[in-house]
Amino acid sequence: MSAVVFDGEEIPVTVVRSPRRRTVGITVKESGEAILRIPPNVTEAEALRFAQEKAEWIAKHRVRFAKRKRLVREYADGDVLPFFGRELTICRAEGKTVRAEIDKSTLRLTGPPGTDSAVFRDAVIFLFRREALRLLRPLVAEVSAAAGVEPPALRVRLQERKWGCCTPKNGIIINVRALLAPETVIRYLVVHEVAHIRFRHHQESFWAEVERLMPEYREAERILKEDGWQWVF
Repeated sequence: MSAVVFDGEEIPVTVVRSPRRRTVGITVKESGEAILRIPPNVTEAEALRFAQEKAEWIAKHRVRFAKRKRLVREYADGDVLPFFGRELTICRAEGKTVRAEIDKSTLRLTGPPGTDSAVFRDAVIFLFRREALRLLRPLVAEVSAAAGVEPPALRVRLQERKWGCCTPKNGIIINVRALLAPETVIRYLVVHEVAHIRFRHHQESFWAEVERLMPEYREAERILKEDGWQWVF
């Protein structure tokens, strides 16, 4: 474990040597852990000097992550939940079985008295996964046509980390949490995964295709990186 210093505070840095890297890279995880990844031809001392130059940037990201508090949704009457670029207001009602349904701008949650919020959460996730298939299929078809590929099979899952992936059989998986994001981010995620059907990497040709399909993708990517932590059920 190494460290850099900023404003009198020593910040631990984990150094990871990667044989495939060509440049030094720094990331700060949501836990506040700073990771310094270095290529084989760079010494640890050289990399730490680079990290020290970025100490203020590291400190700012640590502070930002420290301020974040994981949202705990109660699914109470009157609460608001994002949905595909708009907002739904929760309306609770008593009923024999647990149900979640969308009625225009209202998210109706029905359940027996005393139903735990975790039970309503599961019902909402199930509803959003079903709605995601309905809403995303036309977008996937549109982007696929622009990319010149066959529309991939679409699956929607709840995932903690990955926002999407392209499967070995050219299907795509989108995180259901994406439905809590602005529409531009949702489009970007679809564009990103559809582009992977032809380009199975993140090299220059892949990003050129992403930009061709969505010229404003960088802004959507910025929003995703900065605000994605709050799109939780």
